[in-house]
Formats: sequence, C-alpha cells, structure tokens
Amino acid sequence: MKKRIGSLLLILALCFTLLPSAAFAEENEQSSKISITTVDELLQFAKAVDNGEYDDKTDAVVSLDADLDLTGVTWTPIGSKFDTDGNLLHYFSGKFYGNGHTISNLDFSANYGKTEYPSFGFFSEVYGAEISGLTIQGNLDVSNAGYVYFGTVAGVAADSKIFDCVSDVSFTDTERADINGTVAMCGYAINSTIEYCQNKGDFSVMKDTSQFWMGGIAGLAENSTVQYCANTGDMTSWTPSSGGIVGQLIQNSKVINCYSTGKMAPLGKGTTDFGGIAGAVGKGTEIRHCYFAGEVDLSQYTATKPYTRLGGIAGGVSSDTPVFENNYFVETENVPACSKYTEAGTAKSLKYMETEDFFNEITAAGGNYRFNSNGTPLLPAPKYTVSFVVTPAELTNVVIKVNGQEVASPVGLEAGTYAVEVSADNCEVFNSNITITADTATHTQTITMTYRSSGGDDSDPTYAIEVGEDIRNGTVTANRRYAERGDTVTITVKPDDGFKLDDLTVTDKNGNELKLTDKGNGKYTFKMPAGKVTVSATFAPEKTAADYFADVPANSYYADAVLWAAKNGITGGIGNGLFGPNQPCTRAQIVTFLWRAAGSPEPKTMSSFADVSMDAYYAKAVAWAVENGITTGTGDGKFSPDATCTRAQSVTFLFRAIGKLVDSKAEFSDVLTDSYYANAVAWAVENGVTNGIGDGLFGPNNSCTRAQIVTFLFRAYQGK
Repeated sequence: MKKRIGSLLLILALCFTLLPSAAFAEENEQSSKISITTVDELLQFAKAVDNGEYDDKTDAVVSLDADLDLTGVTWTPIGSKFDTDGNLLHYFSGKFYGNGHTISNLDFSANYGKTEYPSFGFFSEVYGAEISGLTIQGNLDVSNAGYVYFGTVAGVAADSKIFDCVSDVSFTDTERADINGTVAMCGYAINSTIEYCQNKGDFSVMKDTSQFWMGGIAGLAENSTVQYCANTGDMTSWTPSSGGIVGQLIQNSKVINCYSTGKMAPLGKGTTDFGGIAGAVGKGTEIRHCYFAGEVDLSQYTATKPYTRLGGIAGGVSSDTPVFENNYFVETENVPACSKYTEAGTAKSLKYMETEDFFNEITAAGGNYRFNSNGTPLLPAPKYTVSFVVTPAELTNVVIKVNGQEVASPVGLEAGTYAVEVSADNCEVFNSNITITADTATHTQTITMTYRSSGGDDSDPTYAIEVGEDIRNGTVTANRRYAERGDTVTITVKPDDGFKLDDLTVTDKNGNELKLTDKGNGKYTFKMPAGKVTVSATFAPEKTAADYFADVPANSYYADAVLWAAKNGITGGIGNGLFGPNQPCTRAQIVTFLWRAAGSPEPKTMSSFADVSMDAYYAKAVAWAVENGITTGTGDGKFSPDATCTRAQSVTFLFRAIGKLVDSKAEFSDVLTDSYYANAVAWAVENGVTNGIGDGLFGPNNSCTRAQIVTFLFRAYQGK
C-alpha cells in the first residue's frame, strides 16, 4: 500500500519542506503484455489498475497501438483509488508504451479538484514505471477548488521514467477558484527521470491566493533529472513558483539541455518566484546548457525594481549550492538571470537567439541540441544504449571504432547503420556494418563479438566465470568472463535500495566453496581454479523504521529520520515498540536527542535546575546542554522539561549545538531581526532544516511533534 504523496505535502507545509519516501515491494515474477486499440480497452486497463492488478508489476507491458479520441468520456485518472485516510490503494508500475499515439480530447475538468482525486492526470500516481511515446491533448478549465497534484501524463511519478511524451493541455482558472498544488506534464517527480518531452499547453492561474508549483515539464522535481525537454506554452500566474521547465527544483535535481520559448507573464507584487527555466531552485540542484527565448511580459507585474524573485533562468534560490553552467536568456530590461546569482545565465537578444550562430555557441560550450534547416531547435533524438560485448573477456588492448571514431562501451547511438571496426591483441581485425534497430521503447541493443586467436603459442587454458542469473534485489558482476588458473578475479556487489548483501559464494566445478577476500566498497576477490566457477548471491531487506516501531509507516515523511535516529541510539521510542510520532516533543526530549546525537558525552557537573532531578533520564543531557550554551532554562531556576518544544526553541537548540552563522537573514514576517531565534531560523532555512509554514510565516510559537523534531535533527546532521 502506498501513502498518497499528495496529501502529505499539504500537511507537512505546516512545519517542513516535503521529504516523502516510497517503498516498493519485490517485483512480481509473472510478466504480462496487453495491446490497447480502443477506448473500451483503455478503460478496461484503467479498471485493472484500480483493482490492483498492476501493483509493483514492473515487468508488465502495456502498448497503445492506436490514437484514441476520448470525447464524451469523463476522465478519472488511472490508479485513483484512495482510502479515507489518504492511502493510495493501487497504482501502475509497469511500462506504458504510447508508440507515438495521441490520447485526444481528454476531459480533465469535470473531476479536477474533487477530494477523491488528490493526484490527477492521465495517470494518478505511478511507481517504478516507464511511460513513453505518448501525446496527451485536451483542456482543463478549473472551477473546483482544492489541493491537487496535477500532471497531464502523471500527477505523481516516483522512481519512474517519462520520455518521448508531449503534453498539449491548456490549464486555466477562468472561475478563479482558490486552487493549490502543482500543474505540469508531471505534477511531482521524485527520484525520476523525464527526457525528450515537450509541453505545448498554456498555463494561466489568476487567483492571487492560489498556491501552485507550475512548470511546463515538472511542477515539483525532487532528486530527479529533467533533460532534453522543451516548453513552448505561455505562463501567466500569481503562483509561488513558476518556471518554463520546472516550477520548483529541490534536493539534487537537475535540468539539462532544456529550453523554453513560451511567453512568461508574472503577476503581482514580486512575492513569488518566476523563472524562464525554473521558478525556484534549492540545495544541490543544477541547471546546465539551458536557454529561455520567450517573451517577458511585465505589463501586469507591479513589483519594486530591482526584481528579486524574477529571472530569465531562475526566479529564486533557497540555498547557496546550485550549479549554473552555459545558460542563456532573452535580454529584457530589469530582468536578471537570477537576482541572487547574476552569473546563472548570459543575456542575449531574442533576434540573436533565433539564429544558427546562437545554437552553435551554446552547443560549442557543451549543450546538446539538434536543429533543422532554418535553425529552429529540435530535441535530441533518443539515444540507444549500445553495448559491445567482446569475448573472450581476457582479450587485451581491445579498440572499438564506430564510423572511424574510437568509442567506449557502452556507447549511445541513434538508430541507423554504422561501420564498426574492432581490434585486439593476437586477433584478426573485425570489420562490419551494423544496423541499430532496437525496440523504440527500450532504446537498447547488445552486440556480441566473439574472437578466436589469429596465432601465437599461448597454450594456457581459460575457464568460465558464471554469475547466477536468478540473483534478485541487487547486482553481482565479475571483472572478467574468463580467467586462467591462479588469476585474481574481482566480484563487485551492489544491493538495490533497501537491501543488503546476505550471502556471497563462489564454487568450483565440483561444488567446493572458494575463499573470498573482502576488499571493501562491495568488492571481493578470489583465485581462479582450474575449471569454471559459479558465483551466487542473496540479498536481504534492510531494517526499516517500521521494524523498530510499529507506528512509523515505511512511507511516512519521517521514516528515514526515525530510522537514522534508532540506528544511532538517539531514540528508543516511548515503549511497547512505539515511537509516538504525533505526541508533543518536550524540552527534555529534544535536549536528550541532541545529547545522544553528540555521542552522549559525560557532563563536567550536573545542572542546578529545581525541576530536573539527578536521576531523571534527561539529567545528563540538560547538564551537557547548559555547559555548551545550548540552553539556560526558562527562568526562575527552572528548565521546564515537560513543556512542549516550540519551533523557535527547536531550531535554536539545533543552531547552538551544531550550527554556524550565515550571511542571509530570515525572511519571515513573524521573525523579528532582534529575536533570540532570528539567526537560528536563518541557519535552518539555509541548511534545508525547515522552510517555514507558508504564507511567509515561520510559526515560531507553534508546537512540534516528536516526528517533526527528529526530522529537524536528521536534516541538520545530514547537512553537517
């Protein structure tokens, strides 16, 4: 069962930046493949997903083999069954190949904003899925209010890949409903890749109280990559974060080789982020080889100059660690590349950006674009992953040339015919033409070339190294496929996320186990015997937070934080196998968490607070906190151990324990510059510990739960 990510964001906005996680079940061994050629077959497929027939079924293949017109069909997203607690019951995890076909006249409007569809689009939410070659066409005229992750292809895509897709859906709120969430081709992309995609739809959000992350390709991208994508649609809005490609880019996400040519028309007084490529960018993000060549319409923009949240590349930056490289934007008066990073891009005239000289310039600096005869940009064609497997593996000085150019293996090639030349020591040179005609959905091709010696007196035999084909939940590779007796062979083990190596064995031809030497970093070595060997391995699930505490769901926003705290002895829970995530966190608990995170150092003397007894579990923690200037109590000789910790107190404790002064200031209307917690709040925002509760507020006096405090602590120590 998946926890609906859409509901989490609205809840977590009270205290945190979203940190969702998704756990996936083991793949189903049975595969399936269906063909869709009619509307009825599409609806039958949607019903099957809603019934749970595609949960974690990553080997399932669904092929759209005809254009479909959905005129007269009131659309409900595929995978849209949620229970009353907001848990997503069923979802799609397989491969959906659109094969270049179009789903037209999709009626999103009738069900948008209804509480039973919090994640909305052609798909509601997909997990571990691949969606390719699909065009969605339609309109969305918003009249229902509500919080919705909207993406024309998928409302939410987690651990998924979307490529070769086109969105031609216009989004407008002519009723000026008070709407919130995301709007894009993919509403929320987490741990996913979106490439070779294009948005053609125009987006318009006119209500000044709407809270939206709006982007042509992704509304919110977290730990995801968006590359080789284009936006040609116009954007007019008040939304907090709007970008031609991505609305908000956070947590190690990247936008590479993308461009936007749609008109950008920000509204309001400059209190929202608006960028030609990304509305707002966060810690560890990258924007490379991108350009914005659309019109900037400031006729309804009433912000005071210089504009601080409007940029040709990025509107706002919430962290000092983004990477900008080789980006360009249309030269417009008073519009910088990014107010915080003027070097984020280079201004060019629109006239120049429409010439072939400009395309040559951006390409020469590392961009990867193709252009037609009149210089109009084209998205790069999808590459085929071509693996040249040369056997026997012990051949030395192997050189592979494709069309006369030496290449590595594997190499990305487009479909076509290539002249291949392969040479190796003591082997005849191989010359042949090869034609890349791989499946257009998987973009993969393996070419195996087997050689025999062209002569020589080397008579030492080689023996095969066979790696078991039934290894699951991880990969095991050998550094060679054949070896001579006495050779050192290296085995590399890489568990899948959420798994660890349980057992690794290498047996000779008689079934005898060989000695393995652990070299660290997942590498093991053994000496090759006189005969073939077989490598076997098993992987076991890693312990999760749910294994420690029954009340910490694996997909909760605080699961990773609680797991970290439990593993490191920072918390043992509240007893009876429970963590108590929703219980108020007391002042005694937070200083104890901090003390344990610091290694439980012995204090020099005990504290003298009247309300802290010497035998209290938190006595040493309080004494340590006083010695290190983390707290001085609440006055009148008291510490108030049972008082609920506020947001101001929590970030102040953290700041005094491990933080450092930062140059930036806390930009919250409820955080006065002379308040005791002002520097702490600035540090917390700078380091991704918290971004406030929304509407420009930090909520210093709001109380915090145990889950929230542990998450604060986890984020702070991850960035330490």
